[in-house]
Amino acid sequence: MGFSFLAPLFLAGMAAIAVPIIIHLTHRQRKESIAFPSLMFVRQIPYRTVRRQRIRHWLLFLMRSAAIVLVVAAFARPLLDRSTAAAAAFATAREVVILLDRSHSMAYGDRWARAQDAARRVVDGVGPDDRVTLVLFGERAEAVTQPTADRALLRAALDAAEISSSVTRYGPAFQLAREITERSDKPLSEVVLITDFQKAGWDPRQAARLPEGTGLTSVDLSEDHTTNLAVTGAALTRSRDGGRERVTVTARLANLGGDALEDVPVSLTVGGERLQEQRIDLEPGAFVSLHFEPFVSQSRPLRATVRAGDDALPGDNAFHVLVEPDEPLGVLIIEPRGAGADHSLYLRRALEVGGRPGFRVATGRITQLSPADIDGQAAVILNDAPFPTGAAGRRLREFVEAGGGLLAVLGRRSPPGAWPAEALEFLPASFGGPVDRSAAGGGTLGYLDYDHPAFELFRTPRSGDFSAARFFRYRRTDVGEPGRSLARFDDGTPAMVEARRGEGTVLLWASDLENFWNDLAVQPVFLPFVHEVVKHLASYVEPKSWYEVGDVLDLTQNIEALGDVDIGGTELVFESPSGARTVLEVGEEPAMVRLEEAGFHELRPAGDGERWSITAAANLDPSESDLTPLDPEELAAAVTAQGESGEANLEAVVLSPEERERRQGLWWYLLVGAAGLLLAETLISNRTRGSYARR
Repeated sequence: MGFSFLAPLFLAGMAAIAVPIIIHLTHRQRKESIAFPSLMFVRQIPYRTVRRQRIRHWLLFLMRSAAIVLVVAAFARPLLDRSTAAAAAFATAREVVILLDRSHSMAYGDRWARAQDAARRVVDGVGPDDRVTLVLFGERAEAVTQPTADRALLRAALDAAEISSSVTRYGPAFQLAREITERSDKPLSEVVLITDFQKAGWDPRQAARLPEGTGLTSVDLSEDHTTNLAVTGAALTRSRDGGRERVTVTARLANLGGDALEDVPVSLTVGGERLQEQRIDLEPGAFVSLHFEPFVSQSRPLRATVRAGDDALPGDNAFHVLVEPDEPLGVLIIEPRGAGADHSLYLRRALEVGGRPGFRVATGRITQLSPADIDGQAAVILNDAPFPTGAAGRRLREFVEAGGGLLAVLGRRSPPGAWPAEALEFLPASFGGPVDRSAAGGGTLGYLDYDHPAFELFRTPRSGDFSAARFFRYRRTDVGEPGRSLARFDDGTPAMVEARRGEGTVLLWASDLENFWNDLAVQPVFLPFVHEVVKHLASYVEPKSWYEVGDVLDLTQNIEALGDVDIGGTELVFESPSGARTVLEVGEEPAMVRLEEAGFHELRPAGDGERWSITAAANLDPSESDLTPLDPEELAAAVTAQGESGEANLEAVVLSPEERERRQGLWWYLLVGAAGLLLAETLISNRTRGSYARR
């Protein structure tokens, strides 16, 4: 065990010991002055000063000198060097697993550089019989080397390691470390955890306990005080003005550090052009929603980024969203023979009211329907009209079986006899004459399947009340196979029934939607109900404006959403935000790709030319922005047996001199000792002066 100083230049302050020496050698004892007559007749005899050049109070001198030595040594930051003992302990054959955290929080300040330095010190300290495995972990854990004693190989793997955009998860890392140490034939095993101990990444339920006898050494890279501003989300709100769609971006920001932030610039960039900038103040722990001025949407997807300030963790200062053009869903409403002009008034008005997506509504009489009218539609509504016959009927069947949606509304103009026999089998339920409940003031809906997409929106309290609607007449229905009852009246009669026909969906509604047999059309729930039903019939999935890093993107589904795009024999290139390119093959099986970076990812055919492309925005998990540290002892207690820690053995190898000095804190004890000596010197000095005064 050796002794060294972290700042040895401060030892030059030892020259201050000359101060007490000078004081003791030049100090004159005070004499009382006595008035005396003229000395002109008295012979002058020289006075020898030898006694005044001697140190007479050695105890005071030594105490003053020792206090100066202790103060100077404290500023030089002394350090106990256990390298000899550590090297001897580490020389025994061991299985060493280095768990190096590369989650995005490690990008804060110089954490990653310090983490790599700590890992290199472990590698430099391994013995010839040791085996070391380097494991990089974030959300997942990966052994980037096989167990080896080759220092050059380990250092090369460390130099090639990079920070990821993933979240912190300690469970997979310890699970992999357990597997490696269990397979080892070495007599001793050691796990070195190098991390910032982010609290958000620790779940005790997923803790994998290390094998008995395995030591755990922790290198804590967290700071006592951090500053971090994060953009944690962004929402898009759409509206129409003069036929043009306008988009409003609302960003959510959080001050997750310990300092108040003032006059922070927050900007919105759309399509590579910086549109707006605002400035905000945020107290520690505060959250705020910031609204930008609306901008006009384009016919192509636009890349939008909200960026706020700059700090030690820049990755979460930006949030990316993709602004897709709003493609309206085509809805064809088929009306019965002899219907009035306002027959589908409530239905049309509900679909014309803005929403996402919008709806492109077309109406037509059953007598004038042609197969071409069905082409390009997402859903068809038989609004109290029978199933069409002839070519139009065959086209409607093909439309549904190919994935389209059909809603059959059975009101007063839809007696069973008006439907062709073959069309009745196409419905999810058989139906008969009307049930008259007008004498009793009407019936109500007694059951709704809130697990179904048509009613899921109304699951929560105060999200919509269907019980207020009164149904005076409705069709008696009998659910067949494989029909599914989604809603029932209070007498148990099915109100809405669903069945799959091929790839598409058929819904039966056993009353009308024109405020004649019921008053549902004038209830507040009518508009969202109609929207949800049509979106379900059209198999509509709202395009995601952004994903989180780690999400999986279904490329096949996105390519199909483009429409008539032939990718047969086409080489596809997937480019990440960093510019890395991957060649993909998309066949009959779904092609999936994991989004590993924050930013904009793009899929496109290889080569040049104006062709299609798919863009996806990915952002960091907001939990990774919370830098609150976990108590290392809590984690160690969960993954190791009590008392099994290798910190005493590996401290000199793993930790840098600055980190070891910070843990030892010897300077504090030296300052306390110096203060004690100065206090004792003051007391002794006062007593000494008192004794001379009495003489």
